[in-house]
Amino acid sequence: MIAKWCKPIYCVSWDLLARAAKLLGIKPPITMQLHEVDSTGISIQQGMPTQQSGQYSFESFCTALELSIKHNVGLVTLPINKYAWNLAGIQYAGHTEYLRERFQKNAIMMLGCEEMFVALFTDHIPLNAVAQNVQKERLTNFLRDFYLSFFATKNISLPIHKEDDKMTQERNFSNISQQESATTKTDYKDYTIPMELHLDKQMNALKHYALNYKMVARLLDINHSLQESDDMLLQEENTNSLESHRNKGQDSELLQIAVLGLNPHAGDNGVLGNEDFIIKDCIESLNQILGHEVFVGPIAPDSAFIPSNRKKFKIFVAMYHDSGLAPLKSLYFDRSINVSLNLPILRTSPDHGTGYDKAYKVNTNLNMQSYLESFKFLILRTIHQEALQKSIPS
Repeated sequence: MIAKWCKPIYCVSWDLLARAAKLLGIKPPITMQLHEVDSTGISIQQGMPTQQSGQYSFESFCTALELSIKHNVGLVTLPINKYAWNLAGIQYAGHTEYLRERFQKNAIMMLGCEEMFVALFTDHIPLNAVAQNVQKERLTNFLRDFYLSFFATKNISLPIHKEDDKMTQERNFSNISQQESATTKTDYKDYTIPMELHLDKQMNALKHYALNYKMVARLLDINHSLQESDDMLLQEENTNSLESHRNKGQDSELLQIAVLGLNPHAGDNGVLGNEDFIIKDCIESLNQILGHEVFVGPIAPDSAFIPSNRKKFKIFVAMYHDSGLAPLKSLYFDRSINVSLNLPILRTSPDHGTGYDKAYKVNTNLNMQSYLESFKFLILRTIHQEALQKSIPS
């Protein structure tokens, strides 16, 4: 199915793929395009994390990331086992943490689907370290960066219809040569990152490149051609400022972002903690800049996701991991994806783990929806990005 939309290149060795297929009793998928990652000496331990599997998955990820940077293409990462990474001596809690160090940027973790997205202010840190991270400057910068980077993805989690030729035609995401050496070692820390092609996310950029809701919705309307979308971007470029968001009435409501508090009942006016006062100050400061109430809160976490709030808001910001992801996964686990925002590359991932309890069990029912949604999101985002780049003056 994915091959109808794009031509993905998987960073794995043919030998390892063939051995895995043999254990499953199936034929290896000969149509897959591979970029070889040397698997000499790697053994497969079915359904359990090992030092070898942790090291190999990290090398595969790093190889794919550098190819993504080099060729300016999207990246879909598959689930990793954090314990396996730890066994291999890899001191990153996950993909997002490595991406932050690799790009020296605050990669923002956002998860969700078309019905609801949740961004995490803090993610893979102990619960007892969350409160000390709620600082005004840090949270203000986070909300600012999230606002800008989410605008670049607004309304793109749309289904790809089988009947639509424009969306199902093959998109060659890469000109990566299949002859590139599989054993070439890349110095990841010294790799030169190309100049970013998308939005400058400094605070003053808010006054220049924030996209408005209607324009993005039209841009991603599958009934318009890409050329028509480009023309609209050029025509509306001068109105895509922060000031153009002021007092937009109904449009403003569509863009509201619910910000959860940290403490029970959002602190109860300081009775249960002072962190929620900080959250409120950040919200008020940004809304003043924006000229209308984009950020709403702090909202009591225990009622943030009740049906009436989910009807009003489609975008949420949680202060910590489980506060946002427990309700999201309860509602939309099979369909949700992980998106890394505020980076110079496009990266998505399925919102589930390695599933060792189901590994190499042929008769196990597997739901691939999150995997497919990761590609759909990336393809639509890439179409948007290509049109946007053409509209921004060099």
